[in-house]
Amino acid sequence: MYKVIIIDDDCIIRRGLIQLIPWNEHGFELAGSSDNGKDGLELIRKVQPHLIITDIRMPFMNGLELTEIVKEEYPHIKIIMLTSYDDFDFAKQALKLKVFDYLLKPFDNETIIKAAASAMHELAYEYRISQKVTEALPILRQKFLEKLINGKLSEYEIVSGAEFLELALPDTSYVTMVLKADDYSYSEYPSRFGKEMLKYCVLNVAEETLGSKGQGILFDSVEDEVVMICFIKENEEQAKEKAFLIAEDIRRNIENFLKTTITAAIGGVYQTYEGISYSYKDAQAALEIRHILGTNRVIRRFEYIEPTGSMDISNLKNEFILNVKLSFLDKALLNLTAIERSILEAKNVSLLEVQRISMEITLLLYKEMEIYTKGDESLDLAFRKIQQFQTVHNIFLFIADLITTFIPIIHSKSDSQTKRIINQAVVYMKSYFYYENLSLQDVAKTVHISPTYLSIIFKKEMNINFSDYLQTIRMNEAKELFRNSNLKTYEVAERVGFSNPQYFSVWFKKNTGMSPKDFKSQSVGLQKFGN
Repeated sequence: MYKVIIIDDDCIIRRGLIQLIPWNEHGFELAGSSDNGKDGLELIRKVQPHLIITDIRMPFMNGLELTEIVKEEYPHIKIIMLTSYDDFDFAKQALKLKVFDYLLKPFDNETIIKAAASAMHELAYEYRISQKVTEALPILRQKFLEKLINGKLSEYEIVSGAEFLELALPDTSYVTMVLKADDYSYSEYPSRFGKEMLKYCVLNVAEETLGSKGQGILFDSVEDEVVMICFIKENEEQAKEKAFLIAEDIRRNIENFLKTTITAAIGGVYQTYEGISYSYKDAQAALEIRHILGTNRVIRRFEYIEPTGSMDISNLKNEFILNVKLSFLDKALLNLTAIERSILEAKNVSLLEVQRISMEITLLLYKEMEIYTKGDESLDLAFRKIQQFQTVHNIFLFIADLITTFIPIIHSKSDSQTKRIINQAVVYMKSYFYYENLSLQDVAKTVHISPTYLSIIFKKEMNINFSDYLQTIRMNEAKELFRNSNLKTYEVAERVGFSNPQYFSVWFKKNTGMSPKDFKSQSVGLQKFGN
């Protein structure tokens, strides 16, 4: 039931309102009455009714003075004011004080009941609205704070919004921090909490820590961030140090209590409301280099090191893939380390770009493995893992694990294939050695591999480089011709691929230790001696 109090110095009217109206039948409880405003105010403070029916003219404190105090202390209480034609000017003042209604004397009971019922109907409506606002308050605060950190509010909107939402924004220095869990998406380290629960736990630990270290506001921002706006009274340098200590305490407490890690990024120190958004942007900029500096640490915007320059890793990537093809594990790992170092030294490579580079390298790895992994879905899985890692180091550790697994497989599976390719190359060289312009490129094209790759595997398999082996074939054929024919030196040179006899003679002497003439003479002598 609604509680009603009647205040009127006219005892006849007061008694009539008390005795002649069946308040209970209409959902009201008559909670008291008074014949003056002063005593009536004490009764109101004691009872805190839903409805007050009061006269304007009363001793000690009139109805207008009473209404002004009540509206200040209990703005929700509804007031019906009783007045006469002579008090009409007072009635206008009463309306300014937001009394619910005023009734002209004389009035009947039905008018009073109707006005009281209307007042309670409005009170119930306001209560429902208030409940809805209370229920929506967290969402409204969230939206307000998101607009605040993103710089979408004017100073007036900030002040009025903070007051309405009961958010304290004292006149002090502001430092914005961004807290981000390091293992939201790590499949290797599955969170025991789940994303939303982990964010809640991070928020809770941060609130506990902030409560013991200073004042501020924490809230759940974008999908994987917790934002903290700190209020710090010290000067700028002291504020920086205090903000770092707060962030470091939060990081340490989360590691100790939740058994997980976060990265905390701290923005600059600002003295204005608008500075909150600048500080937030600073913190986000600092967080963007987390993949370079590493996780489980506090990153300060004012400690950010400028990029050292551009990055070109194309040659490193090519060398890396070649070493993978050749099954040179140690060299491939050194190449991978060099690529990682180039990215870290550049400092201006975004996480997205690092992931793109890593996926490109991984794709090349799988292409080398494709004859052994047909129908395997592990490439998609590898891509998903790369997208989940948050640091350059973790991404390259993953790729290092891949090549450590792949290279022994490539080595064991490719030995016979390499031998087959070299055999084909040797057969071709022995068949066409007499072409003067026979080149590594010609042979590589015939066996369907790149010249560089052929050169490397040829040396690895035959223990001699391509050009020296070709000349050996030619010199062996030349010796046979000198032994078994009467061809002149220039004729032998032409038959083994030399248009220049002098050049042929140089190579022949280098190979046999004697000139073609001496070799031929020796061969003839040996033949006579044999006969």
